[in-house]
Amino acid sequence: MMKRHFDVKSDGFYGAYWKCKTGSDCAMIAMIGDDPEDYLARTSVKWLHKLGVNVMTMSPGKKDYGHLVQGGTKRKSNWKIIR
Repeated sequence: MMKRHFDVKSDGFYGAYWKCKTGSDCAMIAMIGDDPEDYLARTSVKWLHKLGVNVMTMSPGKKDYGHLVQGGTKRKSNWKIIR
């Protein structure tokens, strides 16, 4: 897989373009997960390459997992169970 990396500072967005080895005249933009080069993205790219599709993977920011971890502690839910 040939890959071209894009960065927010130089290109305006965070992503990667994965060119198909066999050549293709079509492409797909895939916004999968939080990192355009992680395992999920690479696996999706391999699957789409088997179908003959070039892929551009994009994400909101470089490994932006801020929405998953908040201060290193788990939040308590404000919901109460009504029985």
